[in-house]
Amino acid sequence: MNEVIAGIDIGGTKIAIAFENLNGEKIAVRRLPTKVEIGAYAVIETVSQAIEEMLEDNQVKLVSIGIGCPSPLDIEKGLVMSPSNLQDWDNFPIVKLFGDRFRVPVLLDNDANTAALGEYVYGAGRGYQNIVYITVSTGIGGGIIINGEIFHGVSAGAGELGHTIVQPDGIRCNCGSVGCLETICAGIHIARRARERLAGGEPSIMNEMAANFDDVTAETVVEAVRRKDKLAIEIWDETCRVLAIGIANIITLLAPEAVVIGGGIAAAGDLLFAPLRRLLPEFVSMIPAEKINILPAELGHESGVCGALVLAKKAYSKTY
Repeated sequence: MNEVIAGIDIGGTKIAIAFENLNGEKIAVRRLPTKVEIGAYAVIETVSQAIEEMLEDNQVKLVSIGIGCPSPLDIEKGLVMSPSNLQDWDNFPIVKLFGDRFRVPVLLDNDANTAALGEYVYGAGRGYQNIVYITVSTGIGGGIIINGEIFHGVSAGAGELGHTIVQPDGIRCNCGSVGCLETICAGIHIARRARERLAGGEPSIMNEMAANFDDVTAETVVEAVRRKDKLAIEIWDETCRVLAIGIANIITLLAPEAVVIGGGIAAAGDLLFAPLRRLLPEFVSMIPAEKINILPAELGHESGVCGALVLAKKAYSKTY
């Protein structure tokens, strides 16, 4: 019977499962809703049943599992520590549950790190040894790859670019700090800033694009920028400038060969990447501008599950 590894990417709303054989060929993919409301153990039971069905359907044997999951995690103990979008998953023994169920080695890492691994092995990071992956979406996260390995730091806390301080007199972040990059450049805060200015009476086509202020999203802002709306352009210009400062700090500190940017906001394409590439040389003085590779992620929503497959490979290689 052919052997496969499994990658599992767990999100607050969706879960992706992928099988790959030992020759590196992806042979099966399944997606299912997370249904957080049914509880952590029931979610894992649903995922386990899906894996069993995939094994049966493809007549293959499972040899290892890699899991990407939102932080905070205790990677060494294999625990999920109640992420904001997986509430009540406190001290949840996810590695033990899958290990006991399938009797295979299991590795766990946070979703930003697994996405970084996915892009490093399968996507925009191919060919480099040192990259930083940044996801700019509802929040902002990051993963650091040094010499082909995830850099975890103390308590596996490395890579949290979204919680670096760029505006010390800004607003308080959900993490407790004030002025985090996330409070300006994350999707929910792009939308917040737009809603605040619309509520203040500033003219904009965004008033016509949404039924009310609460319906304005980051996507609304991006579309309004495409339509040359003055207010949206001001908000977007500030977003790009502050994000460039955050990325410049990472470049100055780590000097990676490439910075790969993914997430929903990266879907803006050249609307995001053109100003970032223009602005970065203004904020990076220690590295020649031509050495700075700012790349869009190539795998889209697949980055996480592809990275989970890389974890599964590592789990397999350590055991067999």
